[in-house]
Amino acid sequence: MARRSLFSRLFGSNNNSSIPQSATEFTILNGNKAVFTKYNGDFKNDADVRACVDAIARNGAKMHPKHIRNFADKFETLTGNLYKLISKKPNELQNAYQFYYQVISNLELYNDSFIYIQRDKDLKITGLYPLDFSEGKLYEYQGKIWVKFRFGHSKERFVPYENCIHLTRFTSDSGLSGGSTAPIIKILSTKHVLDEGIINAIKTTQSIKGVLKSTKAMLKPDDVKKMRDQFVEDFINNADKSGIGGLDATTEFTPVKIEPKTADESQVKSIDNKILSYFGINENIIQSKYSEDDWNAFYESILEPIGLQMSLEFTNKIFTPTEKYFGNEIVFESNRLQYVSNNTKINLLRYANNIMTTNELREIFNLAPRDDGDKIMQDLNHIDSDIANDYQMDNQNDNKNDIQNNDETKSNPNHDKHGKFTTGGKTKMSKKEYGRLAHLINSNPKKWKKGKNSQIIDDKEYIFKYNSYDDFNVIGRRKYKK
Repeated sequence: MARRSLFSRLFGSNNNSSIPQSATEFTILNGNKAVFTKYNGDFKNDADVRACVDAIARNGAKMHPKHIRNFADKFETLTGNLYKLISKKPNELQNAYQFYYQVISNLELYNDSFIYIQRDKDLKITGLYPLDFSEGKLYEYQGKIWVKFRFGHSKERFVPYENCIHLTRFTSDSGLSGGSTAPIIKILSTKHVLDEGIINAIKTTQSIKGVLKSTKAMLKPDDVKKMRDQFVEDFINNADKSGIGGLDATTEFTPVKIEPKTADESQVKSIDNKILSYFGINENIIQSKYSEDDWNAFYESILEPIGLQMSLEFTNKIFTPTEKYFGNEIVFESNRLQYVSNNTKINLLRYANNIMTTNELREIFNLAPRDDGDKIMQDLNHIDSDIANDYQMDNQNDNKNDIQNNDETKSNPNHDKHGKFTTGGKTKMSKKEYGRLAHLINSNPKKWKKGKNSQIIDDKEYIFKYNSYDDFNVIGRRKYKK
């Protein structure tokens, strides 16, 4: 059964790719050549370094990538195959969290992190692979920049630089590669000396130091050695491990007090602070004891710059110029509000409903989204100013009409305070007479103008004030002469 390595899966074959003869090493303006190398030491296994890198990588890997399109005043969040690849499973071996954890870990450890973009014959992206290489060099070939990666001691691959997402930290003089790891190596070398000193001091203080003296006459060297060995066997290496030894009157033991010097607490703390400063992190973040202010500072100074760089690199390397022109973009987002205190969350729930959807608010409380939750529940204290003006003007008009109608109602004895017919007042009308008048007025509303009007019925002329359909007030009645 034939076996395929990750190298062949990634690049299509297990063979090394040779560098074309016409390719030349890429040189920047100052004459230097861009070379990417990884430190061969084992500093990534230092406990303090690993704690710093892990705190950044595990939180950075929680950032959520999105494929958006913002063109011609139309904003869309796309959920096609590209979104599924970058947010769920970037390659066949890793889920999204593992992928971004490795990418950010490489960035923090080596100051360079490369992701190879695998495409099919139709240039459709089929996978994203973080590259763990030993050395990389930039070349210029056919008017483009290429990079030669060396994996281990034998495998090499020559690929277009545009097919690689490249993240950097502590940018070097070339402006293309990340900075050197020499500063952290120097700090860790000093730390190693301090650690070794502490270990040796512990070993020294745990052993017995002293001089064994015999009161007998001059002993031969062999007898002295035999006496010493016997004392060590009985007192130190005794089988019963009691730690108690015995001496006769002919032998004396004088202990020698040794106080080994080790680094004091301030020196050790200084080294620890230098490591924390190198990674831009504090102990509260590492030990998950952070406050809201600690988290906000960590997010804005560490996670947000990483997310911004990934957004730009993913967008520039994944999309063609035409796709970018039409507003296609990859963005990395992180919901910082999930890490605030419960009091802050409650206040947000109380006051932020005018700018956040129901599902966004539910996400803060780690609740599942609702089908009808992509709405902003707006209250009337936060509405568009034009709508507010219209709303208030309508109310004012309504109030004026109410006042006017109330006055008219009061002056019209044929209506009570509820607008119902009444026979009271100077203009005495029966309900039948009033109903006949109302029928004539309401049956032809276009005939009347707002204000004072009159209607003749038989030999009577009724004077009334017309407001609108089914809204009039009888002012008077007089005999009509033909």
